[in-house]
Amino acid sequence: MNLMWFAREINKYIVPYKWLVSLLIAREIFEAAFDSSIRMSLKFIIDAAIIPQNYSLLVLILLLLLGGAILFIFIGLLGDYWAIVFQISVINNIRYSMFAHLQNLSLEFFERRSTGDIANCFSGDTEKVENSLIYGLILVLELGSIFFSAILMFFLNWQLGLISCIGLTFCTIAPAKIAQKAIDKSYQIRDKQGQIANVVQENIVSQAMVKLFGLQFQTINNFFQDLQALKKVYVKAKFYSYLVQRIPTLVFVFVQLAVISIGAVMAYKNIITVGTIVSFQVLLVGLNLNILSFTFSLPYLIDGIAAMQRICVLLAEVPQVQDASDAIELAHFSSEISFNNVTFNYSSERKGVNNLSLRIHKGDFLVFVGHSGAGKSTIVNLLTRLYDPEQGQILFDGVDLRSCSQKSLREQIGLVSQEVILFNTSIQENIRMGYLGATDEQIETAAKDAELHEFILSLPQGYDTPVGNRGGQLSGGQRQRIALARALLRKPAILILDEATSALDPITEAEILATVDKIAKNRTVIVITHRITQAIRANVIFVMEKGCIVARGHHADLIKQGGLYATLWQQVTAD
Repeated sequence: MNLMWFAREINKYIVPYKWLVSLLIAREIFEAAFDSSIRMSLKFIIDAAIIPQNYSLLVLILLLLLGGAILFIFIGLLGDYWAIVFQISVINNIRYSMFAHLQNLSLEFFERRSTGDIANCFSGDTEKVENSLIYGLILVLELGSIFFSAILMFFLNWQLGLISCIGLTFCTIAPAKIAQKAIDKSYQIRDKQGQIANVVQENIVSQAMVKLFGLQFQTINNFFQDLQALKKVYVKAKFYSYLVQRIPTLVFVFVQLAVISIGAVMAYKNIITVGTIVSFQVLLVGLNLNILSFTFSLPYLIDGIAAMQRICVLLAEVPQVQDASDAIELAHFSSEISFNNVTFNYSSERKGVNNLSLRIHKGDFLVFVGHSGAGKSTIVNLLTRLYDPEQGQILFDGVDLRSCSQKSLREQIGLVSQEVILFNTSIQENIRMGYLGATDEQIETAAKDAELHEFILSLPQGYDTPVGNRGGQLSGGQRQRIALARALLRKPAILILDEATSALDPITEAEILATVDKIAKNRTVIVITHRITQAIRANVIFVMEKGCIVARGHHADLIKQGGLYATLWQQVTAD
């Protein structure tokens, strides 16, 4: 069942290269037929040429074999090239499908599935599937050789051929149930390896914390425990795989002994000729080698099936946030955004917002304040449709966000978050990520708006300066300005700053905020922050606590009202 499932699933990626598959199968059939014909030729060489002393026929047979060998070499080398093209084409097809699918999955998936495990699907799992393709071609060759050898053995002597085929049947049936266990255990190995890949990745990016807190011994010990868990599953899985490989070989040993014994007696009694018994034995020895090669390939096929199962699990993931079939394109923001009794929770343990209602008017400078976990960033996640509400509606100029396309919504929003994501390329290309069709002049304009242009020109390579891995060549403030320029390049109707300056020093923060004040005049600005001092510049302040808005208004009014906002302000001014 698993083999049929694997064939069906992998065929989706093979179909575009079916002409190549046809050539490879033809190559394998030719090689199998030629291999069997060499073994069979011994009967004619002995019985029809050597014993009757027919030299002309002997030369003819040898010349035919030589011609076949030359053709065998040529087709074999050409087939090897085809096989390489076929393997990388199919595997790249799988990688492309996974990568494209990932781009459409909701944020919830990436929070639930570890980064290392996902990466392992692209490396370890695809490698196992690639191996299964390589050894799958070998299986075709060996099955072809077994098929031709079986036909020729029946041609030589049907009694000995029948004994051999009965043995072959046992060789196929015996390991079938064990193969299923081997596949299940191999799947567990792939899962464990994905977990270990994630542990290694987390450890690499967290080295500063590991060293500062002296966690080396603890992380090493935890990694050792993970390896022990992998070892436990690995031993069982590989033992089952080797049983699948070993059982056919053991069964065939007894079949070979039976055929040798019976064939020897028949030759002794002149029931069959010497050429027949020699050719039959050579076919049988070759058949044994075919079975050895066949069973050697099975563990790779088992690993490939398990890896393909993991890949299919990833591809079966359904985005929680999807465009409706009749999704409309949002017009440019012109009036207001309203949250109407919106409730959303990430999980039973992680709360979001509860029965939230608010209005955001065009041109507003809004600030959401509150303690960490109050639900401030959840509003951004819902507004940008990274998540959809469980209850209630979010209306954009009267249009429910769930009825519009995500693309038309996000094109109107520029987001700068606390964790700036920069790619390991130039400053110019990082800014261009905001709008891929931007010209160099548009990029410079965005950099000027973010007050970054003069700094960039001071660099030896200017806009072509590489930012390094994760922007490591730049300071925190410089990274934030690049993120701001990238957001401004979109010419967004709504600019969102989600804790954008919380990791910066006070001077850099003040400079960034001064820049924001300048660009806020022409657009709607939403600021999410736990630094209450930033709220002074807002024309509307929303105070959040436990997923609800507990107060709203101007700074002076909120101070007079008392409550959470006044308490937070007093704590800041007291410091």
